[in-house]
Amino acid sequence: MPSDATLVFYLIALAAVMMASNRVRYDLIALFVLVTLALTGILTPTEAVAGFGATIIIMVAGLFVVGEMLDRTGVARTVGDLILKQGRGNEVRLMVPLCVGAALLGSVMSSTAVVAIFIPIVMRVARDTGINASRLLLPMSYGALLSGMITLIGTPGNLAVSDALQDGTGKPLGFFSFTIVGLIVLGGTVVFFAFVGRHLLGPQMADGSDRPRLRARSFAQLYNAHGVERVEVVLIEDAIQGAAAREFEVAAPRILARRRRGPRGNVGTSLYSAGMDFQPGDLLVVTGTEADMAAFIARPGVTHVGSFYDDMNTWIDTLGIMEVMIHPEAGIRGTTIADMEFRSTYGLEVLNLMRDGKAVEDLQNEPLRKSDQLLVAGPWSRLDRINTVSRDFVILEEPAERALSVPNSNKLWIALIILFGMIAASLGGISITIAVILAAIAAVMTGTVSSNQAYRSIKLETLVLIAGMLPLSTALNKTGGTEIIVDNLLAMAGTDSPRAVMFALFFMTMSLSWILSNTATLVLVAPIAVNAALSMGVSPVPMAVAVLIAGSAGFASPVSSPVVTLVVAPGGYKFVDFLKCGLPLTLLVMATTLFVIPVVFPF
Repeated sequence: MPSDATLVFYLIALAAVMMASNRVRYDLIALFVLVTLALTGILTPTEAVAGFGATIIIMVAGLFVVGEMLDRTGVARTVGDLILKQGRGNEVRLMVPLCVGAALLGSVMSSTAVVAIFIPIVMRVARDTGINASRLLLPMSYGALLSGMITLIGTPGNLAVSDALQDGTGKPLGFFSFTIVGLIVLGGTVVFFAFVGRHLLGPQMADGSDRPRLRARSFAQLYNAHGVERVEVVLIEDAIQGAAAREFEVAAPRILARRRRGPRGNVGTSLYSAGMDFQPGDLLVVTGTEADMAAFIARPGVTHVGSFYDDMNTWIDTLGIMEVMIHPEAGIRGTTIADMEFRSTYGLEVLNLMRDGKAVEDLQNEPLRKSDQLLVAGPWSRLDRINTVSRDFVILEEPAERALSVPNSNKLWIALIILFGMIAASLGGISITIAVILAAIAAVMTGTVSSNQAYRSIKLETLVLIAGMLPLSTALNKTGGTEIIVDNLLAMAGTDSPRAVMFALFFMTMSLSWILSNTATLVLVAPIAVNAALSMGVSPVPMAVAVLIAGSAGFASPVSSPVVTLVVAPGGYKFVDFLKCGLPLTLLVMATTLFVIPVVFPF
């Protein structure tokens, strides 16, 4: 009859095979592991579910809220825009800041969220510059993967390594304890892609299965094919107030929004409302027919700036457009837009009407029919609700620029203060868990995220994965499995060479990370690394840091991390692409790590 330790090894192997198959959700596999350990009697029910009460679970949940705050306030987008400004037009100059920016941003927020935010930015630049998107997406993705090597909160697995060190030595890792090693590895990765890696990727962008979303300019070309409504941006050069403002409103085509620069240089955008005043320097978004726009632009004190569709990014946080269809069973069939008082009813403006592939000229007075397509503009919150407040509409498509909208951009500085306050608190001696909880509370209290948004941002599947895999470490220790692994590892590497043991630990962790998740791998291997070092009589810190670095080195597999998996479809990558780039990069990272760590953290 196999020993309990053998059963645990079989369970680990089975979990690895299930994860490698990519047919079973990782969180379900974790729950299977948990239940199996309890049913076999290896762990008591209390020991099996103890992971759900671990501090790492609370911390990771808080980090999800902090990441949501950075996303919704525009911190992530601001970093992305700076990168694009510096690197536009040159592949290497663009690739380097994308990789480094993803790594640095991912070191303080969810790296998965970073990649999700950067993908539309990279695709936009690829379209605008003609640069092959596949040569930018993978370096950016790997940069986000490397974020786990820079700070303690870069990946949840790092916290497991810190906990293992604290259990073995009484001293956990600090927030920036291993940052120097991570930055050196990041530098090597950048050099690799600048001179070698990007040339290993295919020259042509693969076609995805999903049609890319239209950009705002494409919507305009589609709906304006017959010269109907235009949407333009104009500059007001003279102050218009009181009666003059009312006359201006009557004479103007339909006004959608006003943008004004404040006394401190801050820019605010307001949706149009009756009685609004107009000051010199105000920018207005107006819509009307060709003739109406020509007459309006010819007025004294009004200067035409350009098409709203071409400058949509500057208005994206407040004003959006969306294509909707009249439901075949809609109650508004036969009603005109004017009769519906569409603007006052829905808080939206109808820009154009398309029927049977042709634009309708008199859209305000044309009776609506089933399957008519409308291009509507207004606040994103109202656009999102149009098919929920009324069953008469079906949302068809929104422009690609939507991915760049930031609902709480006016609270960016608050988010930065909270972020740096969290880091400062953790460096000042406050528990990282408490610092993260305080940051999450501050995010909700300051309105950078709502309480509902905070709860929705927490990925329960990740928490279940961590909590379900934590008992494996307990089971290995309880059954003597950890000692078996350590003894065999030391026998193969030799107890006289800490570097050989470090190499074996690095290789084992890296190999497991290609199959298991980063978190599951580090939860499993970290205690082994600490125990191996203690049994040799050397410092466990270099061993722990080596394992931590290896856990974020899953470059050779597209399923090693969601960070990597996210770019597979938009980049058109195949498994061989990850082998061509991932294996050489893995060898480079391994050589760099094994050389640098003993210098920074002596045995």
